[in-house]
Amino acid sequence: MLSGKNGKRAVLLLLLLFSLGSCLAGCSTMEPARTTADMGAEPVPPLTLAAGDVIDVKFFYVPELDESQIVRPDGFMTLQLIGDVQAHGKTPAELHRELAKRYSIHLKSPNITIMVRRVNDSRVWVGGEVKRPGPVQMAGRLTVLEAIMDVGGGARPMADLKNVLVVRQRGGKSYGCLVNIKEVLRGKESEVFFLQPRDVVYVPPTAITKVDDWVDQYINKVVPQARTLFIYPMGPGGAGQVGIDTTTTGR
Repeated sequence: MLSGKNGKRAVLLLLLLFSLGSCLAGCSTMEPARTTADMGAEPVPPLTLAAGDVIDVKFFYVPELDESQIVRPDGFMTLQLIGDVQAHGKTPAELHRELAKRYSIHLKSPNITIMVRRVNDSRVWVGGEVKRPGPVQMAGRLTVLEAIMDVGGGARPMADLKNVLVVRQRGGKSYGCLVNIKEVLRGKESEVFFLQPRDVVYVPPTAITKVDDWVDQYINKVVPQARTLFIYPMGPGGAGQVGIDTTTTGR
């Protein structure tokens, strides 16, 4: 039987190992709401204007009214003759109809063109086990692999590339799916997953990394270990020896 301090340490170690097994069995499993195929097939929603977008308003027959405006944080922009106009939440076509209606009071036949020069909120975010986490402005179509390799600077060695999580925000809700890019990096054929504005790409750590972190935090730093010295024979006929000391300092 174990007695005293050694017995308490053994019980503590068993409890910690039991907790570790329970965690690995269920705590780290991701259960996305959508499948990769379902989310990959979702259409890109129509462009709606928002704060920070740059818009050109052109008048064919009255060039002195031409404007280049940035949508203000309150969602409005100010134009000659008609004053403040709400742009936030409108599509370019909806804004065009409103401007044509309001300018018809001042112009006989307003011929207006709306051009969106820059979309401020067309970004994706890359985080987790990547070298450079952070947001990136989408200049065009962007795949998960491109986001990780280019925007994120590549994945770290402990990254789990089989279970890359893509989170999408739509209609006031967030949902996600898992994308496997490990097979692509091996040269195998796979469906391409294109990201959409405001998507979040999260590269999780591998299960082994999670176990290492857990053991270091809850076992190595909690349970003192006794001094142990292993002797291994080295050289011809075991003439030499090397010792490995596995001692850790107790509390």
